[in-house]
Amino acid sequence: MASSGFKSRREILCLSVLWIAMVPFAPDLRAAEDTVDNALYEHHIKPLLKERCFACHGVLKQESSLRVDSGVHLFKGGDIGAAVVPGNLEESWLYQAITGEAGFLMPPEGDPLSEEEIAHVKSWIEAGAPIPETDQPEMDPQDHWAFQLIEQPALPEVKNTEWIESPVDYFIAAKHESLGLSPATKTDKATLLRRVYLDLVGLPPSREELHAFLADDRPEAYNEVVDTLLDSPHYGERWGRHWMDVWRYSDWYGRRGANDMTNSYSTIWRWRDWIIQSLNADKGYDQMIREMLAADQLYPGDREKQVATGFIVRNYYRWNYHTWLKDSVEHTGKAFLGLTFNCCECHDHKYDPIAQNEYFAMRSFFEPLDLRHNRVPNVADPGPFPDYVLSKLNPPIRDGQVQVYDRYPEKETQFYTGGVETNIVPDKPGIEAAGPAFLKGDKLEITQVELPVEAWYPGLQQFVIDEETTQRDSAVKLAYHYYKTEEASLLEQIQTREEMLNELKLQQPSTDDNSLASASNLQAIQLATETGRRTLQHGLGQAVQFDDQTTLQFRIRLIKDGLASFQLSDDLAAGRTSLYLAFTEGKVKAYVPGKGTVEQVLAQYDQLESPRHFQAELAFDPDEDQALLTLTDLKTSEPLVTQTPISIHGWRPANSVNCGIFIDAHSNTIAEFDDIVFSQTGNTEPSLNLDFEYPQYLPGNDPAGAQNWLVSRFSTGDGHSEVVLLGELTPEQLAQRQQFTELTQKVQTPKLQLAELKTRYEGATAELVAYQAVVKSEQARYQKSDVPEGELNQLMATAADLRRTANHKQAIAKTNAAANAVHMAKLLPLDQQDRDTQIKTAEQAVATAQQSLTAAEKALKDGTAEYEPLSRQFPKISTGKRAALAEWITANENPLTARVAANHLWGRHFGQPLVSTTENFGRNGAAPTHPELLNWLASELQQNGWSFKHLHRLIVTSQTYQQSSRASADLSGNKEIDRDNQFLWHYPGHRIEAEVIRDSLLKVAGELDTEFFGQEIEHEEGLFTNRRSIYLSHHGEGKMQFLEMFDVADPADCYIRKSTVLPQQALALSNSELAMQKGRQLARRLWGEIDSGSAGEDVDNEFVDQAFERILSRPATEAERFASIKFLRQQRELFTTTEEPLIVPPTEDEEPAAAETLPATEPAARARENLIHALFNHTDFITVR
Repeated sequence: MASSGFKSRREILCLSVLWIAMVPFAPDLRAAEDTVDNALYEHHIKPLLKERCFACHGVLKQESSLRVDSGVHLFKGGDIGAAVVPGNLEESWLYQAITGEAGFLMPPEGDPLSEEEIAHVKSWIEAGAPIPETDQPEMDPQDHWAFQLIEQPALPEVKNTEWIESPVDYFIAAKHESLGLSPATKTDKATLLRRVYLDLVGLPPSREELHAFLADDRPEAYNEVVDTLLDSPHYGERWGRHWMDVWRYSDWYGRRGANDMTNSYSTIWRWRDWIIQSLNADKGYDQMIREMLAADQLYPGDREKQVATGFIVRNYYRWNYHTWLKDSVEHTGKAFLGLTFNCCECHDHKYDPIAQNEYFAMRSFFEPLDLRHNRVPNVADPGPFPDYVLSKLNPPIRDGQVQVYDRYPEKETQFYTGGVETNIVPDKPGIEAAGPAFLKGDKLEITQVELPVEAWYPGLQQFVIDEETTQRDSAVKLAYHYYKTEEASLLEQIQTREEMLNELKLQQPSTDDNSLASASNLQAIQLATETGRRTLQHGLGQAVQFDDQTTLQFRIRLIKDGLASFQLSDDLAAGRTSLYLAFTEGKVKAYVPGKGTVEQVLAQYDQLESPRHFQAELAFDPDEDQALLTLTDLKTSEPLVTQTPISIHGWRPANSVNCGIFIDAHSNTIAEFDDIVFSQTGNTEPSLNLDFEYPQYLPGNDPAGAQNWLVSRFSTGDGHSEVVLLGELTPEQLAQRQQFTELTQKVQTPKLQLAELKTRYEGATAELVAYQAVVKSEQARYQKSDVPEGELNQLMATAADLRRTANHKQAIAKTNAAANAVHMAKLLPLDQQDRDTQIKTAEQAVATAQQSLTAAEKALKDGTAEYEPLSRQFPKISTGKRAALAEWITANENPLTARVAANHLWGRHFGQPLVSTTENFGRNGAAPTHPELLNWLASELQQNGWSFKHLHRLIVTSQTYQQSSRASADLSGNKEIDRDNQFLWHYPGHRIEAEVIRDSLLKVAGELDTEFFGQEIEHEEGLFTNRRSIYLSHHGEGKMQFLEMFDVADPADCYIRKSTVLPQQALALSNSELAMQKGRQLARRLWGEIDSGSAGEDVDNEFVDQAFERILSRPATEAERFASIKFLRQQRELFTTTEEPLIVPPTEDEEPAAAETLPATEPAARARENLIHALFNHTDFITVR
């Protein structure tokens, strides 16, 4: 009876009562057997006890010393007595416990026994509890066949030695002879050729290959075909798909329609390619396992091997780390060991000697895991792996590759209950990594791995350095080319236009009221918003002298009183406010001393009286960290505020390269700012005067770009800013300004272009030099041990200096490029639809670039000795846990790994494995049909470098494999002995897999695209692409519909393919778009190869021959030929006499089909297409015979 493993005191008391009450009893077993039929015990009682009770009271565990796995043990009982007293229900505590009459109920977990089950127990006890003589207790787990060390058995002696062609045949023949079975004859050559082609490369032979093989009578001809196929690159594609089933290959999914990746990973296709390449290279299976489980620990310097960890990556589940580890434990066990570890996450394994604690010991191998990106040569850097962020989409990243690594080496594995990771058992220490003790997995030596620098610091990989250097060198050359190509022309334009501008200025008399110089106090900056925000910033740098003699004045005109503010900032990039003065809905607000950044109302005004015009005067007192504000209403000349202190929060222009001014307007605001003036008491000339006058500021233009004004990154929505006129201009002034504006813009255009080109070249050059210096410094720091400390420090300091210089020059280049973009956007025609959008985008780029420039200037000034590393750095030490796991799994002393692999291989050749439960070799799994053969194959695999191709040759060259699949009449007696052909007295014909069906359609139509490898193709493209099916996307959210019809692999669990027979499958081969298209293409291709000038029946004969040989890889029988020719004739007559159109035109909603996919309109051609489609539905097309 199952147990939770933790009993309450009440349960212990009840059990004590149960055992005390039991009376030892030793019945006469033979007498009981003689009186009552044993069927009840064998068919009901013992299966029930095995299912519900053996786990706690069997060979694995004996709670209270009680075993119930045999009648002897039931009658013997536990520490204090028997559990069953024949004929006595009241004294049979087994019955009392399962009914609850004992005061408690067994089993303690799961549903109670059903009324029917209890009735069976009752009837059996009342009948005297009979048991057969053959009744045996559970076998000791250590004696289980799959847990025995692999030893290659001797080849059995057989009588029919002439039948033997491969060592494999001895085991099959011995079983035949022991059971009285007679083997089938060898199949015909055409069938054998098609069989081995489909088996090894997943494609039918061509007609030419068929003819060549049929004409070759040499004994070695077949073996040469086998060698050719095993050497074919298509072998890896065929068997790659088999192993992808076992290893649960899946392309990324989760919410693929929303481009949100949660399961597997977007570059997992590289693992698929690794599988194909490894199989083609005949890499040992043990080596493949080592790479899949621990390439990052066993081969940390080998980038190509890291792809193999896709086996673990495939289990990745972004939303739940626990699920990732849980699946990794389960499917490592099933795929490589044939053990169901998932059965003991919540309790000890019911059938195998795996304790619950050992489940967590297996999990500990994977506990430190996380994913990382790697660069791939000649592919863009994928950037850092994105950590999970709640509610944030995780779009697929297509560049680079992904691998596992030990990100959390110190993380402990905690024991939890009920399969819920939050139910951690308190005070239970962390569990160390180990395999099950019965497989000596508890004896592992786990050694930490010190990783080579290229593994934990990928930026120092030589190919990365080479590519990054080449990229920067190319950027320098390209920038230099553009700069030098345009320089002379742009300089000439600048000179010519400046001369024109100066000439215009000279034409204007300085004393004329209408002159350019006389226009003053006519312009201001207007900020206007409806729903957005408009913020301008002005960097002061060192332009302002600041002390207790400094004053600041500015004017503000409120046209629409929402929220407008003037701010001083000590860090424009960060948006930090030091002084704040705001005008909002009739209130004047500011930060005042002692109140921090909480706005305080200083005065009020009538907001309905519009516009309101104010002048602010601020006298700074740095020692008190304040300024005295006087605010005057310019309409009435009355002060609203007089000498009121407001906070400046440490504002000191001299201490910051990034200090400055914000002028800001929030939603529903129109405000004008003018005459922003910094002065020193006693000085007649201001230290800074921002009066927004012509010609520095052009009316109608945005002030951004003039006199260091920029659009702030805090601007949003529909807000805008422009220079506005405050008064009327004479016609002469308007004309002069128009002409001056146009010339000024013409001068600015080549100046900005030249500045952009020049600084881009300078920035690119500085970047190359800095990168090379950092590389040299990092190589000396991490890859060389003989660099003196002083020299190393100098290299690091030089690299840091050059990096700061490069960052500064690149920031200048980006700022100039952004300024040029703004200028060019403003030159666009006013009626161009996207003009405003282009201007705002460019202005935002200016703000971002200016922010970077400010930061670069600060870094240049500070002169820190730091620089950014060449790439992200990962832990330098890996735990070595998975390396130990991989070595243990692939050790020859492990009894399971080679057996499981050999079983999969055999099963994929014959359509039926030797052990039907391919993922469960435990005590609850199926027994092998040929245990000695399985042991021999497993040993042969180990002794031959774990070579799959070696086993393939042994199997496909065997007589067993070459038998006919048809049971002749003289073998009818075999069916009485082995109706299901379990012992292979003929070849077990079986349907080919979904992918092989599709690929065969492409191959016979002559349309197969044999390109290898690459990113997955969306499965919806399966109707249009001619690539092999292995390259179509395959995941939990979608598979190609045609493939699903033929039982394509379930990516969640497909240790063995299922095969269904449905009427829709015939329809798919007749009417699906894929079958129709390929059938029409094949019919036209075959017709093109035939001499159509021959007589009608001769042409039909040749077409039938070619069709059968191309599609079914064999000649037509006479009966088939007669039926086919008759069919062609009937179809021609039908299409000739029909009044219906042979092609139905598309509806208005349908797109016209391509000509090559349309059905034929000529009756004879249409008849040939019909015959091809009929042959696609032939059983021999979708079956391995």
